Amino acid sequence: MMGTHACCDLFDLAASPAGIGGQAKRDLGQTLIVFLRVHEDPSTIQPLIAEQGVGSVIITCSGVPDPIHIASCARKLQQIAKDAGHEQPLTIGLREANGLVCNTPYLSLPVADSKEYAKQVAVAESQSYDGLPFELAGARFPYPLSLAAANSTTRTRLVGRAIGQHLGSIGINWVFTPTVDLLGESVEPLDASKTFGQDAESVCGHALALIQGLADGGVSACTVSHPAAPTLEILRTQSSTELASSIHEQADLPEFAPLGAVATRYPRNSMQFGAAIHEFQEPERSAHAIHATCELVLRNMCGFQGPTVSSFAETTDDAAVCAKHTPLLSILSGLDMVKLPEEAAARQESISALEAAMASGAIPSNLIPAAAARVAAFKAQFLSWERALVDIPAPTASPPAPGSLARAIHQDAVTALSPGTSPLHGLARTSILVVLTPTVPRRVPESPSDPFEPLGRALSDHFSRLRHVPYTLSAGLTDVHRAFLQRAAAVVFVLCNTSSAMIESQDEFVRAVHHSLRARDAMPGQQRTRKVVIGAGNPRDLRDPFTGWWGVLCYEYSKGALEAVAKVVLGEREATGKIPST
Repeated sequence: MMGTHACCDLFDLAASPAGIGGQAKRDLGQTLIVFLRVHEDPSTIQPLIAEQGVGSVIITCSGVPDPIHIASCARKLQQIAKDAGHEQPLTIGLREANGLVCNTPYLSLPVADSKEYAKQVAVAESQSYDGLPFELAGARFPYPLSLAAANSTTRTRLVGRAIGQHLGSIGINWVFTPTVDLLGESVEPLDASKTFGQDAESVCGHALALIQGLADGGVSACTVSHPAAPTLEILRTQSSTELASSIHEQADLPEFAPLGAVATRYPRNSMQFGAAIHEFQEPERSAHAIHATCELVLRNMCGFQGPTVSSFAETTDDAAVCAKHTPLLSILSGLDMVKLPEEAAARQESISALEAAMASGAIPSNLIPAAAARVAAFKAQFLSWERALVDIPAPTASPPAPGSLARAIHQDAVTALSPGTSPLHGLARTSILVVLTPTVPRRVPESPSDPFEPLGRALSDHFSRLRHVPYTLSAGLTDVHRAFLQRAAAVVFVLCNTSSAMIESQDEFVRAVHHSLRARDAMPGQQRTRKVVIGAGNPRDLRDPFTGWWGVLCYEYSKGALEAVAKVVLGEREATGKIPST
């Protein structure tokens, strides 16, 4: 009978009546990663930990993550593992909004319960973050692209340490960062801030600094890499006899340099491949390519000995690989740790498929024990039962709140694209200033409905007739926009495209703004409009020259970044950042 997906025919396996047990079952469990929603009771996955031997859990968060609840959840999970006789504690990770570890509220003082936490959230949302016991939307750690622009690996390490201390204090010991991909055309605009830029040497330096900082704070980094699409395509099209020489050639490319640097410096850490098996239409060739990358590049050439981790096991109806077989095909591709589907029935089907493949010999007999051994050696570096079972929040001295560090990095990251001082410097307070800002997704759930409000507020302190006018690329330049532009003495135009599908629309909108202002400036008796353009995302948004505009980059639209760029635009500070791309 033909399966829904090609993999269902490829792995038409029936479980052995005896199944697997003993050491084989324990080894398999250590390679499995399960998800737990933050508001679910940890007892819902107790059988998986106690009976299946699952060794890793990722807590998924939505909305404002409550550190106290996360801490309680992590403590209960570790106790379940200890009571079940696990030799080592669980690795517990956190899956956050947008995959950014800086999206967790920073808790630097023990808080008695969640009600008290909620109270402090309300206070923080209405006040400046200075001196508060945790950080929210505007006071979060700068994103990797901002860290690279600030051009200080020392500060990047300090950020890593602060994040590690915070997450470790609430029971999280494993984080999926940094991303070591180079910022290129294949990176979605919304994901640009997760990278350290386009320069391989800079990416290497900041990635290594962040990993060391996290280790200083007691947390292990799982480096994330998405093998470059052209590279993976080359690997998928090679025959077995051609593959080894092609791998060696590809390993010399800049795209592989950060991956190799991390693998060499931290040979027993974990590493996640973001290019998941199910994303490709030829799963067998994709598995072959990932296996070759793991074995030939990481293990043979770089000496990497740690576990390799699969990407998230989410599939769609039109994917080439179903949710049931994604973990199995990932294991066969040479990955050591696999994420199981979140839905309970699909998760159990995946486990059954893995056990059937082990019992039938479809999985080579040495594959799972070798993977489990790498996982055990990895855990031994940083996990202990003494620390895993400590009461949380820990009654230890709290780390200093990182508000001043975050502020300094945001200020140093702002990068001028034009010489001289901002044209807004010296402009009369009563002048009409129009601020055009794009409609963008909120990066953190509790941020204002318009994430650019902090920029408008910062500028309005100096201009009493500021007009903040949002725009959408789908609607383009409207009559309302034109009316405001006709009256403006100065314009601040913010660019932040969040989708590669909208690049042409953004270019069209930019041309329309140019045309409207040229028409205004050409009118008799009109003074020329003072024009400032701000790139608040991917630096590539400003890759085309803005003739007659004074340009500046702040790389993200968090509160801290927008307040920092406002100071430069107002002429209160100089921009000292370095563009982390070519």
